[in-house]
Amino acid sequence: MQYKNKTVLITRAEEQSADFIKLLQNNGFNTILLPLIQLQAINSSQLLSVFNSIKFNWLVFTSSNAASYFLETISPLKLAGIKIVAVGKKTADCLEDNGLEIDFIPSDFTAETLGNEIPVLPNEKVFIPQSALSNNSLVERLKNKKALVETLVIYDNQTVKYSKEELNKILNKPIDFITFTSGSCVKAYINNKIHLPNAKIICIGPSTAKVARENNLEVVAIPNEYTVEGMVEEIKKLS
Repeated sequence: MQYKNKTVLITRAEEQSADFIKLLQNNGFNTILLPLIQLQAINSSQLLSVFNSIKFNWLVFTSSNAASYFLETISPLKLAGIKIVAVGKKTADCLEDNGLEIDFIPSDFTAETLGNEIPVLPNEKVFIPQSALSNNSLVERLKNKKALVETLVIYDNQTVKYSKEELNKILNKPIDFITFTSGSCVKAYINNKIHLPNAKIICIGPSTAKVARENNLEVVAIPNEYTVEGMVEEIKKLS
């Protein structure tokens, strides 16, 4: 079935959007890309220093962005003997593409589940490279297990600002669906004062949906699998 008359708005960073766009277009959807966040690596020298000075037992990646920015600075060859954790298929794929073996993947793609399920032992050292917007729920769960947790912000999410004229030019046709793949995309949408009341909002997972609802946006669907593939399946059901 094709969906030529349906248009989907993609709000994630441009460098992350190619696969999502291709997947939607392969299913017959029209797409509009409006990148609302921009990602950039930060604290690389600090990352090198921390990683070279402490021998960690566990290395936890909660997103493919964390994995890719980490591996820009730290060679996979330096990770021998460290147990590697990945939240989500895309994160695992990124690590495996760099020749790394995953030691643990939680049963669903949330940091909360990871914190509950990871078999970390008291006094084991855990390193979590993360985004500037990460919350501390995972850290708290690990500390409750008496793990020694070190975190470092290695990439930042900057809001992309658009003028009213730019928005009018990009959003120049009826939009049926808005997709949010992170809470930062939701916040940037609000900050840009975008108003698309007739579009249905699909969020990649519960934490993103929570931010949307806190900003008075109605979320119509969250996929069972928190991936862009899952999002496309929800959009198809609603079309």
